[in-house]
Amino acid sequence: MVLKKILIGILFLSFVFSCEDDKIDCSAVLCLSSPSIGFDILTDGTNVFSNGNYTLNSVTIAGETAMETNISLESDLDSTQNPILFMQNPKWTDGEYTYTVHLGNDELFQMKATFIESEVKNSSCCGNVATVQSLEINGSPIEKTNGFYIISLE
Repeated sequence: MVLKKILIGILFLSFVFSCEDDKIDCSAVLCLSSPSIGFDILTDGTNVFSNGNYTLNSVTIAGETAMETNISLESDLDSTQNPILFMQNPKWTDGEYTYTVHLGNDELFQMKATFIESEVKNSSCCGNVATVQSLEINGSPIEKTNGFYIISLE
């Protein structure tokens, strides 16, 4: 009888200690960053930043969430000669965002980006992430090419 209780106790303890822990170590999970939109801005077939006439300081944006929107210039993956203008805002979520992009004193283009939030695997650590559903430049839809949008100012 005592042996039976000990055997049941050992069996019970083995079940308790062999159960998998459902907790995820969030420190080991890589989360997607906030979405970014890249633009290769061309005039006469040449990138407007590659010749040095314009710099990141020449670019300003206006719009409802423009103050929270970061802009940067990064070299594209194929060349160091064609800087890509990136816009990123950690507060972009479901919905439409409209901006006017200026280069110096000139208005370059108006942009309307529509984002959708997608559920991410291991979202208990990272949460959902917004992705670009559609993008319009001056009222016309535009498609990505090689990971960014090409805008011709001609």
